Amino acid sequence: MRILDRYIAEEFLRIFVLSLVIFVALAAIVDLFDRLSRFLDVSGLVVIQYYLNRLPWFGFQVMPVAVLLAALFSLGRMARQNELLAMKMGHLSFLRIVIPLLVLGLLVSFAALVLGESMIPRMNERALNAYRIKVQKVPSFQRTKDNDIWYQAKGNRFLHISLLDVTSGTIRGLTLFELTSDFALRRRVDAKTARWQDGRWWLQDGEISWTRPDGTYRVDPFTSLALYLEESPADLAQVVREPEEMSSVELRGYIERLVKSGANPVRYQVDLAAKISAAFTSLVMALIGIAFAIRTGKRGVMAWTGACVVVAVCYSILNSFTISLGRGGVLPPVVAAWLPNVLLTAAGLGSVLTAKS
Repeated sequence: MRILDRYIAEEFLRIFVLSLVIFVALAAIVDLFDRLSRFLDVSGLVVIQYYLNRLPWFGFQVMPVAVLLAALFSLGRMARQNELLAMKMGHLSFLRIVIPLLVLGLLVSFAALVLGESMIPRMNERALNAYRIKVQKVPSFQRTKDNDIWYQAKGNRFLHISLLDVTSGTIRGLTLFELTSDFALRRRVDAKTARWQDGRWWLQDGEISWTRPDGTYRVDPFTSLALYLEESPADLAQVVREPEEMSSVELRGYIERLVKSGANPVRYQVDLAAKISAAFTSLVMALIGIAFAIRTGKRGVMAWTGACVVVAVCYSILNSFTISLGRGGVLPPVVAAWLPNVLLTAAGLGSVLTAKS
């Protein structure tokens, strides 16, 4: 039995690795063409560094399709060459035959989960920060462990932002440091909230600290103040850490801060649930590949490939649709993230159980 399991596993892994390499390369090429006009003004080294850091993320995204192909082609080839028939004549149930494929699909899912919580967020952050600074020419910025933002604004100003709600254009916890030409502190503005309205920032509940000519300080509180900054919410949103740059622990901590500040955390709650569901999509695709393989019989490879394309496209559309519904508050975050996997799992199990033995 171990020989048979090893044989099936080797067939799966051979196709899986080949498919993964091809799909990662295609994803990188598509991304390159999409950003080509922006890369024309930077050195080739910057482009290479960007894609070296992004490759794990591309792999994470295309891994389920590679699993689907591997399960479909490995099992389909055995059916075409009557190897499955020989196994069944040896009194092996179909479930026993496909157990190695399901185990490998589960292992790939666990590997994706581990990488998605460790290496991928860090490498995504390095790649996207380099892209922001060197390609998009975003001013210098730095983010703390708690996702606070230090941003160099125009006019010799520095901003400290505790939380930025991009959707509503609201900053919660803003501190502005305005410096002189010789980098001496001219004034400091602290505000509990700042809202973008009518082309300017309106600060509420804060105080202004002034430096007098004699070197002493003066503090003036305010309830509402118009602050003229050239940076709009769209400019500041470029430096906000995306969910793909955070692990689940970091994203959960960020959501807690949003809740405490009164901001709407739904979008990030959906992204948090999607992080785990996306990792286990590989197991779902392994089941779908098995279901297609046992139903295609001895049909040609083009029919199998066509089935893969249809399933992958339908899953992508359905996943995007449910995620959008979740972010819009129509579906609960967990339902929005897991519904495509649940539906495809039910379809795969139904196909396998109703197939002729």
